[in-house]
Amino acid sequence: MRRRFGIFCALLVFAAGFAAAQDASVRVGVFDPEAVWRLSEVGRKYNETLTNAANRLQERIEKKQKEIEALVDKLRQQQASLSEDRIQTMQKDVQNKRIELERMNSDAKREMNDQLNDIQGRFQRMLIETIEALGKEGNYTVILSSEIVGYSAPRADITQDLIAKFNEMHKVAPASGAAKKPSGPK
Repeated sequence: MRRRFGIFCALLVFAAGFAAAQDASVRVGVFDPEAVWRLSEVGRKYNETLTNAANRLQERIEKKQKEIEALVDKLRQQQASLSEDRIQTMQKDVQNKRIELERMNSDAKREMNDQLNDIQGRFQRMLIETIEALGKEGNYTVILSSEIVGYSAPRADITQDLIAKFNEMHKVAPASGAAKKPSGPK
């Protein structure tokens, strides 16, 4: 992994040096992808969608946990006055509800992972499209993510320009009852 990263960096430096030798007007832009996610309209909408989904799933899980706690409390309180058969039935109910809870947790994790992967994929495609458009408009030689850059001068930071272009290219539909997905490549 380090070797590949080293080779990638060497090629990047070579390409930038070659481009500089060919043309004295090399333009390099660096952006913070996390800031684009947090500050773009689509990123905020997607984040809200994920938060709402997580809250909805968490509420269902908490409801099931309370149901189990209530059943356990009832069993504890009435255990002395119940028949052995009734105690076993109630214990089985508790066990079955715990199994349901485990399944709910597992399903919730899977659902959130699927939704996150879907949203990240859509956002990534929109981001690449936006970077390409900004790069062509701004006559950039290369645009890099700050995640792979060790250092860049503040003047190379194009994050705000990228956010503005992103918002221009990918409008968020106004919320009107049903959940709507932001426009962009599917």
